[in-house]
Amino acid sequence: MLTGHADVIEQWARVAPWRIALREVETGRALRYGDLSARGWRLTAALAARGVSPGDRVCVLARNGIELFELLVACLRLGAMFTPLNWRLAAAELGSIIDRCRPATLVYDDPSREAAATLLADRKLDAVALGEAVRGDDGRYEALIAAADATPKPVERDAETVGMLLYTSGTTGKPKGVMLPHRQIFYNAINTVYACDLSPADTVLAFLPLFHTGGLNCLATPTLYRGGTVALMSAFDAKRSLEVIEEWRITATVAVPTMYHMLLDAGLDGYDTSSLTTILCGGAPLPDPLLDAWLDRGFRFRQGFGMTEVGPNCFSLPPWMVSHKRGSVGQPVLHGAARIVGEDGAALGPGEVGELCLGGPHVCAGYFEDEAATAEVLRDGWFHTGDQARYDEDGFFYVAGRKKDMFISGGENVYPAEIENVLLAMPGVAEAAVVAVPHPRWGEVGLAALVAEPGHTIDPAAVEAWCKARLAKFKVPKQYVALDALPKNASGKIIKPAVRERALQAAR
Repeated sequence: MLTGHADVIEQWARVAPWRIALREVETGRALRYGDLSARGWRLTAALAARGVSPGDRVCVLARNGIELFELLVACLRLGAMFTPLNWRLAAAELGSIIDRCRPATLVYDDPSREAAATLLADRKLDAVALGEAVRGDDGRYEALIAAADATPKPVERDAETVGMLLYTSGTTGKPKGVMLPHRQIFYNAINTVYACDLSPADTVLAFLPLFHTGGLNCLATPTLYRGGTVALMSAFDAKRSLEVIEEWRITATVAVPTMYHMLLDAGLDGYDTSSLTTILCGGAPLPDPLLDAWLDRGFRFRQGFGMTEVGPNCFSLPPWMVSHKRGSVGQPVLHGAARIVGEDGAALGPGEVGELCLGGPHVCAGYFEDEAATAEVLRDGWFHTGDQARYDEDGFFYVAGRKKDMFISGGENVYPAEIENVLLAMPGVAEAAVVAVPHPRWGEVGLAALVAEPGHTIDPAAVEAWCKARLAKFKVPKQYVALDALPKNASGKIIKPAVRERALQAAR
């Protein structure tokens, strides 16, 4: 939305201030570009008055709403890092992120008051309430905006200034903060506008959570860059989504396969969805039966592949190629490049499976205060994804395997190492390994294989309760199996495929 000194929201406010930028489904509230820019300037001044400086983090613990984009605009103008937090996480998980990123301010909404109270209890942290305040000295969002000066006071920044800090779980079990500079946000918008043919006439329905790059950057920020309208739902509801698509003539949306399945179940055929021209699917592989169900109804799917660190929009598969190139994530976006390399780092040819590497101006600046992790993925001008992939003679790419042991449940990335750390902290558990197993609704869910310490036994109900108290719901394993030992190789490392096979046999 900004690059260097350019301010896209301010420019649209000058060109078409009357155009609707944001709408809320639940409240019916609408905000024009002129008002978004003006409120953004007031909020910029208000945050600065509370001590937010360039380079500082502004953490936001809130459901989807207009305020998140006002905060984003203010942070970009101030040179601060907009840091939305996953409100699905447990308080301990949120606290770990807060302690790692050390925000200047925490902004929270009413549904997050309990979590905010826990986070603020033992931390000297400035806070702003979107609704009812936890503490007497917490700022009141609307009051701060009303009292602030709306005079634009631009702060010096350039394309490499980090505008967003998005936290994603790491394979070590510790969250990693991905730094998105203005450059990345800008080029992702350009790439998406071209790939999806977005225009100011588009109205995008956004129901993915805005703490995910999928909800924030797959379509929302590119739509605002183009001068279109973003319709916001605080949470996904299949039936209500279909009603909004029909009533508001929604032209584009992005969802994970589980959501497209739910939309079918909610009675898709009973609604007028003819306005939908751009349907993006990501977050997990799209099963052929589900894809065919939508294609048979005449919908034009745009499959792709993305990640927080790159884009997120890295590839695009045009809708007219979906059936012909079934299973492909498409070709690199306009200002992007991709290659497949072998173990020695040499480029591989068509049909050869190797590591997927991505390059271009839509690549992140690395991980926040983690030089080792940054150096591991940013090498020789390329981002090394850790994903195994191949490409065909026509230059279409196919992902062959996901990062190490990571699996995707209902569109959420789940890293077994994080869950295993929680399991191993439970008294009586000697060893733990988490593997993915198929699930008809969520795609994949976790199965935990556990070895008890001598003199103890594994009680699945107790283990589940332990996990629920310490992990987000989507990370909690759905099955628990007790084994005498976990299969290991000669060096003592756990062999995950063997664990999965043995655990499935024991679970029967």
